[in-house]
Amino acid sequence: MSFADLMAKKMQKTLTKNLNKKTLTADNIEAFLKDLRIILLESDVNFQVIKKLIDQIREKALGEYIKEGLDYQQMLIKIIHEEFVNIMGTKNVDLTLTNKPAVIMVAGLQGSGKTTTIAKLANYLVKKQNKNCLLVAADIYRLAAVDQLRTLGKQLNLEVFHQENTKPEVIVANAKKYAEEQGFDVVLVDTAGRLHIDEALMTELVQIQKVVNPDEVLLVIDGMAGQDMINVAQTFIDKINVKGFILTKMDGSAKGGIALSLSYLTKLPIKFLGSGEKVNDLEVFYPKRMADRILGMGDVESLIEQAQDNFTARDIEATMNRMMLGQFDLNDLLNQMKQVKNMGKLGSLARMIPGIGAKISDDKIATAEADLKTAEVIISSTTLKEREKPQLLRYPTRKARILKGSGRTEKELNKLLQQYEKTKKAMDRIAGQVKQGQMPDLPGLQEIFKNQN
Repeated sequence: MSFADLMAKKMQKTLTKNLNKKTLTADNIEAFLKDLRIILLESDVNFQVIKKLIDQIREKALGEYIKEGLDYQQMLIKIIHEEFVNIMGTKNVDLTLTNKPAVIMVAGLQGSGKTTTIAKLANYLVKKQNKNCLLVAADIYRLAAVDQLRTLGKQLNLEVFHQENTKPEVIVANAKKYAEEQGFDVVLVDTAGRLHIDEALMTELVQIQKVVNPDEVLLVIDGMAGQDMINVAQTFIDKINVKGFILTKMDGSAKGGIALSLSYLTKLPIKFLGSGEKVNDLEVFYPKRMADRILGMGDVESLIEQAQDNFTARDIEATMNRMMLGQFDLNDLLNQMKQVKNMGKLGSLARMIPGIGAKISDDKIATAEADLKTAEVIISSTTLKEREKPQLLRYPTRKARILKGSGRTEKELNKLLQQYEKTKKAMDRIAGQVKQGQMPDLPGLQEIFKNQN
């Protein structure tokens, strides 16, 4: 479970415990702040940040709570949300890419996910900003670092620049010159990392910065590494012109409190969050959205952006056309399942939906994910004709063949057919409403998690 998801569960629990009162008093507020302090400590938030948050929330809450006519519960949640946003930097900060080619120098300790992050960043620049990117393999020390970047570059269909038996600063200088000649928009430099800070590492980074004068210097920070990374970050900042951070491994970081600490303590912005191993697993960091997630309010904006990245306009148009004609079949259902799967982990997606947030249980998420996998296996074991006419799957001989081919049970097949019928009825209802000029009653993703056995 990610840091934001775990925080949201804990926050929901303590908010319910302390704020479900008929009267909100100074004692209620102190009881809540005591629980909040424990949550922040358990999440490995820096003690200075905890003190700042608690003091600010207390000051505002006690100052506002005596006013008549206010909904005290909503007021306190609003104050908490504002302070979380303020502590994380108020707003997102874009990349500054003024030159052509613009140079992005990426630094960080070994093991932070730096090389993978460069590929994710390149993928983001290509897809979101239509940039022509050149990847530069300047880590000549870690075994397989160059090969790893080449593999990632091949996956993204991007060129990787490297020169054997050459100093890193010379590789980078030559790469920039090559990029100028070939008309690249952005040069992304993978620098060497170490297991710890040392003078040789810093000297090399200073030299690279000196020869190419990068537009952006981004520091990759392991979100699971804890508050020690604050000191590591400050050491980098003292030596090179760091412009911002990319936090990695945030999908599995129960102690990801560095997300609440880093900007406040360094006065530099978090620009991106990395989660997962896929090249799409990078998102722009928005303090407000992170605060929404932590408080279990969902994150519809990020959910929509992920959907736009994974659902093509052609797929959407084709599905809508088939829905309006009443032709929604198992091919459409399978396609939708694959698209949702490409968007990321189902639990993370579910928690972006207001009304679900931290309330949905891990067991229910696990069951829903298992159901999607099972459904995909079963549908993949059917013929094209059976997918187009799901009613054929009611015949015993066809059922027996599919169950044998998929290795699933009759109960699981029946559950899939029931889910298909339910989805088709919803699609038919929406189509009917649209044809009559009515506002469609769109089914929420909550349906995925209902009635799980």
